[in-house]
Amino acid sequence: MQPGSVVPETTGVSEECFRNAMIAGLARAQKRVGPKALAYVMDLSTKALGNIFGGTAKSTDPKRLWDARAACPTALDDIADLYGCAIVSKADASAADLGTLPIASLLAKVAEAESPDSPGGVAKTHQELFDMEEHIRAVHALTGDWIERINSLRAPTRPRAVG
Repeated sequence: MQPGSVVPETTGVSEECFRNAMIAGLARAQKRVGPKALAYVMDLSTKALGNIFGGTAKSTDPKRLWDARAACPTALDDIADLYGCAIVSKADASAADLGTLPIASLLAKVAEAESPDSPGGVAKTHQELFDMEEHIRAVHALTGDWIERINSLRAPTRPRAVG
């Protein structure tokens, strides 16, 4: 919003661009699972789905668009791209490889505990350690998984039979 204005700025995404992005995502979903399955997950008839592609139905209910992700997780990516966003499922966002948040959270707790102004000064008190426990365990599990992956990558492979 502009200062002193109660009207927010527009996104700059036209109806035509939005519709094209919607059709691109739905077409990708339809190619992946077929028209019957896509219509089913969107709670539409195949005729109604055809109307969306044919242009006789300009748009569809937002819930149905989100439901299309059951057929193809990238069904809404084209629309998200128009707005400079990405759609990431919660499962992807909490994947074990994402270590930045747990490590940063622990680092903040450690810095707080090691502050000269903290109860134990630069030494960590029992209570400060207990307060960090959840974060320490999360980072420990994360780095343990990484070490296992590194070890499996370094594991020798069986020699191939020749002949």
